[in-house]
Amino acid sequence: MKKILLAMSLLVGGVATAQQDLQDQINQLRAEIDQLKATAPAPLPMSQDGEENPIHKKFNMYFNFQSSFDLEKVKDQDMTAQFKARQLRLEVRGDITDRIFYRFRHRLNKSNAGTSLDNLAKATDMLYAGFRLDDKWALTAGKMCQAWGGFEFDLNPMNIYEYSDFVDHMDNFMLGAMITYAPNKNHEFNFQITDVRNDSFEKLYAGSSFEASKSPLTYIFNWNGSFFDNKLQTRWGAGIQQEAKNIANSMVMLGTKLNLPKFQVFFDYMMAYENLDRLQYASVYTTTAVAVPAYLEDTSYNSFVVKAEYQPIPQLNIFAQGMYEMADVKNSSLPSGAYNNNYRSYGYYAGVEYLPFEKQDLRFFLAYIGRAYDYEHQPLSPMLDKNRVSIGLMYRIKAF
Repeated sequence: MKKILLAMSLLVGGVATAQQDLQDQINQLRAEIDQLKATAPAPLPMSQDGEENPIHKKFNMYFNFQSSFDLEKVKDQDMTAQFKARQLRLEVRGDITDRIFYRFRHRLNKSNAGTSLDNLAKATDMLYAGFRLDDKWALTAGKMCQAWGGFEFDLNPMNIYEYSDFVDHMDNFMLGAMITYAPNKNHEFNFQITDVRNDSFEKLYAGSSFEASKSPLTYIFNWNGSFFDNKLQTRWGAGIQQEAKNIANSMVMLGTKLNLPKFQVFFDYMMAYENLDRLQYASVYTTTAVAVPAYLEDTSYNSFVVKAEYQPIPQLNIFAQGMYEMADVKNSSLPSGAYNNNYRSYGYYAGVEYLPFEKQDLRFFLAYIGRAYDYEHQPLSPMLDKNRVSIGLMYRIKAF
């Protein structure tokens, strides 16, 4: 009997000791995690897509997916009904150390052919690495999104139903480098130098009388700001693009957002003055019987975008968006001579999104999208009025 009691006391004492050891290990692990959080450098306030940069996570994999069933009526055409996958992008990102970070995003439904200037596929949005010099300065190099500013431009493409004409006609994923200064958690300043295009000048402007620049580069200054406990936000950017020899284009994109707990609204103003037109959506071809590429000059673009969102409950997001865009063409280098044109565009969206899971970025949506276009002189390849109703889903799948 004494032996049994002795064995039981040893067993109970051993279990108690093991529990205390386990609790001591848990407490030590918690203390180490708290120390890591306290000593880690502050992240940059916002990255492209409006997401906070991950800290101490070496590998994060996402699939960005949007698909819908669309009923669409294009001007003077029959109504169509079809399923369509608008977005399918693989994304990998993380922090190798507390100083070194990286990001890769690739479109799985776009051509993988290398372009003639940077030798990367246009399907590859981003492939860059960065280095935090300290808690305020960072350097980034590789293929990245140009830091133009604007909230429509800054959104994850997965969350876009249809871009404004201005953003839709931009080429904005380029090889380059960027230096970032974040004096505090509320402000971030970026100076970026990138290629001005992916393809060579000869391929993009074949047959033109312009001469290629020896330094086809884009220079951008960008400010991302936050005020009043993040209730007022800014995404402002401006830059110069050396499009051809002795020919530079300028662009300004100013985004301002009111960010309340249940209501958000942003206003984007976008302007471009192009001595050699790159956007080319005012008039791509002349009104002659032969379609001749139009290398437009002295073209100005102005776009205004407003989007409001309201969440009556956490699972529901109601939105509406309006757009007004203008383009004015003064002349172009066409065989037929000078060609003037004015273009006006109107866009109006409305819809509702249902988010069933608190910790999953899954949205079921029903949306209406309408577009209308007005040309002073109708080109051979105009953008046409259209109306679309889409029902579908957006899902940013966190795979790892």
